[in-house]
Amino acid sequence: MGSEMCIRDRYYYSRGFEVNTIMIDGVPTLFDPGWGTGENSANTTMYEQVEVIKGATGLMTGSGNPSAAVNLVRKRAASKELKGTAELGLGNRNEINATIDVASGLNDSGSVRGRAVIHREQQDSFRDVGDSTQNIIYATTEADLSEDTLLTLGGSIQENINNAPTWGGIPGWYDDGTRTNYDRSKTTAADWAYWNTTHKNVFAELRHTLNNNWDINARYNYGTTDGESRLLYVFGNPNRDTGEGISAYAGGNFGTDSEYSMIDVFASGSYQLFDRTQEASFGLSRSERHFTAYSAFADSVAPIGDFNDWDGKNYPEHVWGDRFLYEEQTDTQTALYGSTRISLTDKFSTIVGARITNQEVDRKEAAYNAAQIIEHDNIFTPYLGLLYAFNDTYTGYASYTEIFFPQNELDTNGSSLEPISGDSFELGVKAGFANDQLIATAAIFKTVQDNLAALDGTNTVNGSVDQAYKEAEGATSEGYELELVGALTEDLEVQIGWTKYEVKDADGEKVNTEQPRSIFKSYASYQLPASLSKVTIGGGINWESESYASATNPVSGNPEKVQQDAFALVSLMAKYQFSPEFSTRLNIENATDETYYTNIGTFGQIAYGSPRTVSLSAKYDF
Repeated sequence: MGSEMCIRDRYYYSRGFEVNTIMIDGVPTLFDPGWGTGENSANTTMYEQVEVIKGATGLMTGSGNPSAAVNLVRKRAASKELKGTAELGLGNRNEINATIDVASGLNDSGSVRGRAVIHREQQDSFRDVGDSTQNIIYATTEADLSEDTLLTLGGSIQENINNAPTWGGIPGWYDDGTRTNYDRSKTTAADWAYWNTTHKNVFAELRHTLNNNWDINARYNYGTTDGESRLLYVFGNPNRDTGEGISAYAGGNFGTDSEYSMIDVFASGSYQLFDRTQEASFGLSRSERHFTAYSAFADSVAPIGDFNDWDGKNYPEHVWGDRFLYEEQTDTQTALYGSTRISLTDKFSTIVGARITNQEVDRKEAAYNAAQIIEHDNIFTPYLGLLYAFNDTYTGYASYTEIFFPQNELDTNGSSLEPISGDSFELGVKAGFANDQLIATAAIFKTVQDNLAALDGTNTVNGSVDQAYKEAEGATSEGYELELVGALTEDLEVQIGWTKYEVKDADGEKVNTEQPRSIFKSYASYQLPASLSKVTIGGGINWESESYASATNPVSGNPEKVQQDAFALVSLMAKYQFSPEFSTRLNIENATDETYYTNIGTFGQIAYGSPRTVSLSAKYDF
């Protein structure tokens, strides 16, 4: 468990690799972050907690991706009494958000319980034009069918409305080969552009206790995401004085449909071996996702003109032509898995597990690719973990897992890259202080991967504007992590983490240089003493080392390094507890108003991160 992740727009990274495993209540989902199909933009209002499991997670997901897995744990209808929370927040850039979260028993005995969450938030972009809105309704119910059987039903609707979103970034060079230096408010979007999605989900769970030792669980999820977008992409290199030289791309009209279903049946419990109580779990899961994307090109595109004066307003929308099939594929994964924790002595135990996975990608013939069926049968993903308790405070561990991860990235010819394969090792120690109220961990890790998708310069997939990738062989990531989480005193809580690593291919060349090699994250909150005890203050620093990408200078034609220097983002917080039920909270993100990039060099463009954000919220518990 850890928190050292980098965020690049809607993409998340850990240990230098993209996080592409999202689980809901422990069940892996199949999604494509590039299309924004719902899961990676899910609002946390619906979830009790968000767990980040660092390192390779093949035992849980079948893929063994070496970055991390994000597990979204849903809110539950556990309360028999009426209780809830109402929260209202305001912020700069016209931010407003409101949440009502209510739970209660639905009958006299409380054997049937319900919970509902309604949330709305909206905020203007920090760029010249643009705003976003999210509307969410979530409801769930629990029913005690017997003392041993629990049924859970629920569903959610999330609507994402994004007006004038950017597609791509700001030009990185002028036409004389010198670097541009636009304000952060500069946009490449038009005020008519939008990207809207509606994500719907229903789920059911049944848990039955066989005896005091074993439970059987069955979980089912079904979801759909519909998306519509009209986007503006600009390219070229402007003249420093006249602003001429930027053109509009004729694409940007997209419609998407995504439908997925997941079922997971598993048993967990204990058994006796070596005169000791041991733990085990095993199960069967199946996930299927069908995704379709349509697109259209414009028959007429207006000139951009002077980009120096461009603010995204009063630019006419493209005149769109007929739509065509851009992409269609069905992803299916079936897996049989099991693990057991065996205690050999009072101090030494081992975790042994394995997952056998069948995966199929059925890609239909579309505009930029031929029909293709990719099958991977009986993929065996073993996992081995060793734990040794030195004493009541310190526990050492070692783990190994294999890696197998099919990729959706394409090369310049439109062919899918081969699946990633490799091995991941981790060695560490965990310490718990003050009855585990303060947890310290230290770990070293090493991952070796073949066929890792790496950017193929500025090359695109033939016939499209999609980034092309190439396979990096022998990509080795090795480094270490340190973390301290919990309460130092009754009034002071901290979360401190440091990650440092290197990633190189078999030839010793650096890979994924767009990601920082060192990350430091810290946060602390302190409740003031005595008469000021109603006041809690907090703050944190997120620091990243330098990162860079290689891009081509449009004048010289030579590759150049586009670099993000090391930077730190500072956050501040102050909370006042008026009563046990009512509190207010002030948050300031990027308090020093640091200027930094979220995209460096892709297609010779750059994108800025958010400036200072200030918000004030009030919360009432009832």
